[in-house]
Amino acid sequence: MSLRGVSIVEGRIGLSVNGGREFALICNGVAVTDKAQLSTAYTFRRPSDAVALGIDAAYDTANSVCVYRHISEFYRMAGDGVKLHFMLVAQTAKPVDMLASAKTLIVESGGNVTDIAVAYNPTVNGTVYVNGIDTDVHDAIAALQTFAEWASDKDMPVHTILEGRNISDTVSAMADLRDLSVGDATLEATKVTLVVGQDWTYADTLPAVCKRFADVGNYLGVIARNEWNRNPGEQAVNNLTDTDRGIFVVGGLSNHKKYAEVYDSLETMNDKGYVFPIRYTGVSGYWWNDGHVCAPIILDKDGNMNQHTIYYSHTFDMSKRALRLAYLPEVKSVYELENGLLPQGSVDVLSEIGNQAFEAMGSLISSGKAVVDATSDLLIKKELNVSFSVVPTGCINEIKGTLNLKNK
Repeated sequence: MSLRGVSIVEGRIGLSVNGGREFALICNGVAVTDKAQLSTAYTFRRPSDAVALGIDAAYDTANSVCVYRHISEFYRMAGDGVKLHFMLVAQTAKPVDMLASAKTLIVESGGNVTDIAVAYNPTVNGTVYVNGIDTDVHDAIAALQTFAEWASDKDMPVHTILEGRNISDTVSAMADLRDLSVGDATLEATKVTLVVGQDWTYADTLPAVCKRFADVGNYLGVIARNEWNRNPGEQAVNNLTDTDRGIFVVGGLSNHKKYAEVYDSLETMNDKGYVFPIRYTGVSGYWWNDGHVCAPIILDKDGNMNQHTIYYSHTFDMSKRALRLAYLPEVKSVYELENGLLPQGSVDVLSEIGNQAFEAMGSLISSGKAVVDATSDLLIKKELNVSFSVVPTGCINEIKGTLNLKNK
């Protein structure tokens, strides 16, 4: 018996619900003598780390790029201290050419990068379009999906965010990102988000080649500042506007058209899966419209749905990361069998490992369940088969109501 009266010890900490989230950014740019070099991985914690490498506002101006813009906007939204893995590539590189660099960044991060943005800074604006999208950008959508699938296969699941710069002036002709075709099939790029919005006032100060950029660094920063189950357009917390510094005072699209000029087309663009800044009547500021991806919205007869938003993509990826870490200690472990099958007690124990991983995620998911297959072949294939299901948190995209005048 203790004479202390009350004894309190440190509780056991479960799996990290954040999963060690880190972020990455790849940009076209120009090397700086004795400082920032091409095809070299760097890690930042704040904008001053980029400045120390010679990447600052003057660098952007001198080279007609938006590299520092993306970095500074990332940290304006995410806050200092967030780990950003960064790489410069030659300006001749198109987005599809940046995938080798993307692989390098996520591997060097130890697989901790959960979201990577690809910023495109060419020396001239393209003039060839595919249904209103710059050809170089359009070609990158399927390539980035393939890259994300590679990363997932390597136990480093990641979501990609592509700068949709230089869209067509004819917004009504824009392709439907939720119905893109590759040959005879519909492209399901659930791991690709296309950002086509910009801070119009800032863009208007830039040379012609930069005027049609999209603020992909800002969007990545919004993703980084929020827990992974949140909608990047959440109105209560994600206002993009800083009136004191004149940032996002006027929003627009990457055809360098103001919000007011394209207003009548925005509902359609939203339905087509594009990401851009919007306003809400009666309040000051701009917000990203949503967390769209380049894929159709699918719900099958069994209630399974695809990752048709970035926060559903995150739910899948972070669940996969957590479950893998939870089950990894069981690899090569020994279990007694009954008539070649796992006994019910072992099935329950192994299922509970997955269930506890889901429980550790707390309010980041609605629920999750793991079911171990007792008939798993642990003698020849030596494989444990487990089925997982997870219900993500919901999101209010619109509130509909009825208002009446009453005499009492």
